[in-house]
Amino acid sequence: MPERASVCLHLLYGLVIGANVPIPGAPIAPPALLPNITVDFDPLPDPAILRDGAAMVQHGPHGPGEPLYTLFRRGEDYLFDFPDGVQFVIAADAAHIRASWPPALTADVASIYLVSTVLAFVLRLRGHEVLHAASVVIDGVAVAIVGPGGAGKSTLAACLAERGFTVLSEDVTALIDRGEEFDVLPSHARIRLWPDAAALLRGHAAALPFLADEEWKQYLELTDDRVALATKRFALAAIYSLDDRFDLPDRPGVEPLGAREGLVDLIANTWHNVRDPRLAPANFERLGRIARYVPLRLAKPHKDLATAFVFADRIVEDFRSVVLPGRTAAP
Repeated sequence: MPERASVCLHLLYGLVIGANVPIPGAPIAPPALLPNITVDFDPLPDPAILRDGAAMVQHGPHGPGEPLYTLFRRGEDYLFDFPDGVQFVIAADAAHIRASWPPALTADVASIYLVSTVLAFVLRLRGHEVLHAASVVIDGVAVAIVGPGGAGKSTLAACLAERGFTVLSEDVTALIDRGEEFDVLPSHARIRLWPDAAALLRGHAAALPFLADEEWKQYLELTDDRVALATKRFALAAIYSLDDRFDLPDRPGVEPLGAREGLVDLIANTWHNVRDPRLAPANFERLGRIARYVPLRLAKPHKDLATAFVFADRIVEDFRSVVLPGRTAAP
């Protein structure tokens, strides 16, 4: 059981989140703010307690050998059930979350799921479009890098952070819909990396700490002023889709991506993996506008991870030489 404390206020994705324990990597909110969402970290000894009487909706995407989670409905509420026993009950109004985990784990492990998969779904319930993407600030505007799990989004985000660019998010990119324009909301202060990517950044994998003291992913702690950043929005100026459909090129490259093909990529790389027919019409209409109004580019990585910095530089070069001039020249 985590030690109970006064409410910890955090800023994530433009929301004030009040929790009964600190959320690692989440910027601290000023104490005068009122929470939009409350999170109660409250472990249960037996995960089956929350599943009792719940109706299964679907399995999430499959990881190595098993679903990444199973989604249930408990009355009007949602229940995310992860294979390691971590669970989240999300209230129907998306204003309250209960996090639970088995005795062998900790609140820090539950927080890893909270700031990605769970909050991505909560943001959808609250009317946001949510891309499975990293996003960075280049020349004052946001650039999103979309792609499936394992495509290299976090690695590219970490390379760009090492180059001095501000990283807004590394896996979940939440958008504010402004009709023909969209704004990106900043996320937490950690980029999560597999050990081979961590070794690329700092020379050897031991240079970066592990998440929740688990021998799993490591993380790069972002050192910019995340509290000041958390209150800002950045116009989405371009989307780069990581190509996993063709043979990898001899060297990293970028090329145009048509609106129709780009829309297919956006549909494949959003947090729509929770199939709720009540959300689908608005989501797909919004994705169509994103594909129409936001420049889309196809980014083709090299199979050699050692070229990740070259690839990151190529995306920046393409944005500055191709996308940004056209954007600033528009009426």
